[in-house]
This record gives sequence, C-alpha cells and structure tokens, in this order.
Amino acid sequence: MKSEKEQDQKFLASGQEKLRLQIALERFFELEPEEAMYSIYREYLVRRFRPAMESLIRAQESLKAEKLFSCKEMTPGLLEELLGMASGCANTECYLWLLEQKRALYGFERKDMEL
Repeated sequence: MKSEKEQDQKFLASGQEKLRLQIALERFFELEPEEAMYSIYREYLVRRFRPAMESLIRAQESLKAEKLFSCKEMTPGLLEELLGMASGCANTECYLWLLEQKRALYGFERKDMEL
C-alpha cells in the first residue's frame, strides 16, 4: 500500500480522472478538516460530484455519501438524479436517506384528488 504522501502526490500529478477520483474518495474521508489536502480533495469532489456520489452509492457507502452530500448545494434536479442512482443500484439505505433530504429541502407535491 502506498503511503498517504505518495497518494497525495499521485493525485496532484495525475491527469487520469478515474485515478484522481479514486484517490480523492479514499483520502477525503481519512483526513481531518484542518489538514491541508482536505480542502483540495473537497473542492475536487464537489466539482466531480455526480461521479463521486455514483461511486459511493454503487459501493454501498451510504455514510460517506451523506458526508459528501453535505458539501454541495443541492438542486431539485440533482437530488432526483441521486435518487435514480440509488434506486438503480439497489441501495435502499441511501435511497431512503435521500428521500428524507428531499422532504426536508423541497417537500413533496400533493396530488390533487378532486374529480
């Protein structure tokens, strides 16, 4: 296993987005917010939010997905995409948590039942 410094250097030097995303997802959750690389990884993951969330949802990493979710300002459309990802990946825990976020942030439309 590579040292943390080696991983950080590889992240900074690499042009391969798939590798950078993998390293960022691993290191971001290991670091404390006070550490220098934390903000670099955070900014990168916010820019690459959709692929980062998809990776976490596919890996059934719901707690990590919740932490990353809190780093980005959410729009209704993006939240719907995340719900679709969680549903498609059969990640029930994440799906239910995202539904709760949708309710808290935007609420649910009431269906008009009038005849």
